[in-house]
Amino acid sequence: MSRPEFPKRGQQTTRLETFADAAFAFAAAMLAISIDEIPSTYPELMLALQGAPAFAASMAVILMFWYAHKRWSDRFGLDDLPTALLTFLLIMLVMIYVYPLKIFLQGGFSVLTDGALASDFRIESRFQFQVLVTIYSFGFFAMCALIAALHGHAWRCREALDMSAEEIFDTAAESIAWLIVGGFGLVAIALVWLLPESMTQFAPFAYGLLAFFGPIYSKLADRVGRRKGLI
Repeated sequence: MSRPEFPKRGQQTTRLETFADAAFAFAAAMLAISIDEIPSTYPELMLALQGAPAFAASMAVILMFWYAHKRWSDRFGLDDLPTALLTFLLIMLVMIYVYPLKIFLQGGFSVLTDGALASDFRIESRFQFQVLVTIYSFGFFAMCALIAALHGHAWRCREALDMSAEEIFDTAAESIAWLIVGGFGLVAIALVWLLPESMTQFAPFAYGLLAFFGPIYSKLADRVGRRKGLI
């Protein structure tokens, strides 16, 4: 969605933002390729480096949520009780989500490369796979929902923040977009439990549809904005 330049109200970094940044940094450190020991032989180094793609992808997901929170803080500068509660919930979920995230992506890269990128985590049954996808997908949905809730809170404070009509529309559209993105996690959960056994492994590919969601939603939001005379 094309956006005009909106004012940045978060001129000063708050203690809440500092705490959130530190928590996200700690979560990123927990994703390290080899956090407990340094490889001492060539085979150990090669084995450790096999985890690099999953590490990079996991970092990208964590950074996506960190940047969403940072951008929200810079734009709205809210530091009230609802902001604190929503931020604390987001941080708590990041800490819980970090290991399922890495395990899920390691397994994904292992499947896509036919085992060339090995995963340390072993799944021994369909049920275990279903549970892993459910844990990851629910965490993804919950974190997206919290980013959506932050934008919803900013929208409710629109008069206090002296938002323009364009910014009010954009804030609402942003909240809806994050809810829809999180909904892909619910779709993955439904698929992993409802698909026949021979197709269960394809349930996580629902996330691939996110590549098409962004451009489509942007065009729809722009069209609605033009009809309302806001773009």
